[in-house]
Amino acid sequence: MRPIGMEELKGQRVAVDTYSWLHKGVLSCSLQLCKAIPTSRHIDYCMHRVNLLRHHGIRPVLVFDGGLLPMKIEQENKRARTRKENLERALEHEAAGNSAAAYECYQKAVDVSPAMAFELIQVLKQENVDYIVAPYEADAQMAYLSLKKLVDAVITEDSDMIPFGCSRVVFKMDKYGQGVEFRSSMLRQNKDLDFSGFDKQMLLEMCILSGCDYLQSLPGMGLKRAHALLRKFKSYDKVIKHLRYSAVSVPPLYEENFKKAMWTFQHQRVYDPINEDISHLTQIPHDLGCDLDFLGPYPYDCGSIDKVDVLNKTYSVKEFRPEKERQKLDLPAQKNVLTNYFCLASLEAKRKFKAPRTTPKIPVQMEESSLTDGHFLNISCSAEDAVASTTDCFQGSPLDFGRFGNALPSCDSAGIESKPVMDLPCRGKA
Repeated sequence: MRPIGMEELKGQRVAVDTYSWLHKGVLSCSLQLCKAIPTSRHIDYCMHRVNLLRHHGIRPVLVFDGGLLPMKIEQENKRARTRKENLERALEHEAAGNSAAAYECYQKAVDVSPAMAFELIQVLKQENVDYIVAPYEADAQMAYLSLKKLVDAVITEDSDMIPFGCSRVVFKMDKYGQGVEFRSSMLRQNKDLDFSGFDKQMLLEMCILSGCDYLQSLPGMGLKRAHALLRKFKSYDKVIKHLRYSAVSVPPLYEENFKKAMWTFQHQRVYDPINEDISHLTQIPHDLGCDLDFLGPYPYDCGSIDKVDVLNKTYSVKEFRPEKERQKLDLPAQKNVLTNYFCLASLEAKRKFKAPRTTPKIPVQMEESSLTDGHFLNISCSAEDAVASTTDCFQGSPLDFGRFGNALPSCDSAGIESKPVMDLPCRGKA
């Protein structure tokens, strides 16, 4: 990563993750949008950045999200529930007179709707700005434009563009045109993590293993640990086998879902502006199977496609419902935890202690001053008293198993224009 100014991209064509701009723009007018009060501040936010790029001699291509990808239905439903909860909290805070808390909740409750995207598209048409509506995710569409050399760079806030294989990505662009640039060619010069010996496939598997939009990471699996495991074992299947042998709780379907996540990054359906048709990000291998709906169903005839229909495209959840209902999974339990070294007391341990019979000994003559009656008061006690005293002892400093219950074994550090000389068809042209 290195700092970059937009003036360095002069004369180049850049794909823009438009929804990332809209998500930032709606924060300034979240209350109005949540209450359906007319406003255009989010549109003005996006157009300010469009004009900033054009001022520096950059030709932007704004890319919009399309239909909902089946691999993200569960995550999108979770986000919708969170937004609904925040809207309820915002109304409660507002009724109580707490405007600061209400404003914060409104920002978390606002969502970018297809209607907002369509409103922005009308302005882009008037300003003669190129745009593309992706069949599904804008990330995959921008990656396709980058791989086909139809754009020179991508502007986004989503780090998923790295596993998608983009060669040049600009993150965190501010209103002054300053950002941070990632180049895949400079990856081996990274200082925090050593990527020498990593290829594109290993980088993709590392990102999925550490957690992504298509697959949740395993407990305790962060980016550094995923990097160390891939560096040592070179492939995801060997990593998963190692984790299972190391007593890590790996769900039975994790490996299958890992493959689907990997294929979604590699072969998701996108729009081909050259042939004006739906294509795949990369060519699908023959052994992938027939059911490819998780990559995005083929929902329409591309010859009669309408941009408004794509923006408002919603898919019935029942189309993607599994054949079998939800089943309880018996996951392997962790073996190497501290609590396994403790067991419940047996019945013998609960019985009252009876002292064995012994032959009486001749008492030894002692001086009266050597012992007092108080010394004999506590000599004889029952087992219940002993257990009670021991329990009191442990109650003063209870054992804390929380630090060890989830412990995992450590591992080794181990129509748009691509060139000025050719005109490409762009769906954004009116």
